Amino acid sequence: MDGIHIAVQGIGSVGGGVARLLAADGAKLTIADIDADKAKSLAAEIGADIAELNAIMTMKADIFSPNALGAILNRDSIAALNVAIVAGGANNQMATAGDAQRLFDRDIIYAPDYVINAGGIINVGLEYLGQASVNDVHGRIAIIPERLTAIWDESKEDKLPAAMIADRMAQRLIGRGQRA
Repeated sequence: MDGIHIAVQGIGSVGGGVARLLAADGAKLTIADIDADKAKSLAAEIGADIAELNAIMTMKADIFSPNALGAILNRDSIAALNVAIVAGGANNQMATAGDAQRLFDRDIIYAPDYVINAGGIINVGLEYLGQASVNDVHGRIAIIPERLTAIWDESKEDKLPAAMIADRMAQRLIGRGQRA
């Protein structure tokens, strides 16, 4: 991750954890949070820069990682993005269904939130309900990067937004849809 600049919005339990892992891997981080003191403390801990909350989405970076509010990606915010990739832990990041197309039209790679967040539900569904071992859980979580690659490949091939491809893939996996 050396040299990759990631703008992290929201540094609660998820965003803070993401920031710590990325810092440990050598990423250059800029963080922002509604709690400025919390942001200052984490920045000092991990060597990150701090941005104003209203500026984090417009700064030039390689990746924007939204980890707090849903519906943060909308017509205006997508138009102002200055990144190649959006990948974060916030749920329901897009305000409308049309926002997936807006990201796609801007050639911004999008990691659908429920795909990259799948580890939590996998853990709950398998380990905590007693249906699998920790190794089974880790094995299924290890597939997430392959799924993302498949989503992005299919998005490029079919010329459709990654979010739409992820929905189609999810429907196929649960037996409710066919590849169009």
